[in-house]
Amino acid sequence: MILNQIYEVDFNGFSYGFRPGRSPHQALDALAVGLERKKVNWVLDADIRGFFDNMSHEWTTKFIEHRVADRRILRLIRKWLRAGVSEDGQWLETKQGTH
Repeated sequence: MILNQIYEVDFNGFSYGFRPGRSPHQALDALAVGLERKKVNWVLDADIRGFFDNMSHEWTTKFIEHRVADRRILRLIRKWLRAGVSEDGQWLETKQGTH
């Protein structure tokens, strides 16, 4: 919730991904309205599959430090990044990604 408050102001109104109170269905509705009401020459669909699995923990931490000064929050985020993941009952260490 804290990070949402910090970063929400950076998003454009037409951005729907992983935002509170917004859903994929709302994004599709907005796209349909935009296509019907405006002259559109092209539509770009970008797939970011695997992006969050490959994020650098160091880069992510540095990026967040630019906007978050509270060391307790930063420490908690570092712990989350290093927490690992449990798959099929087995714990796996994470050195990159946000699984």
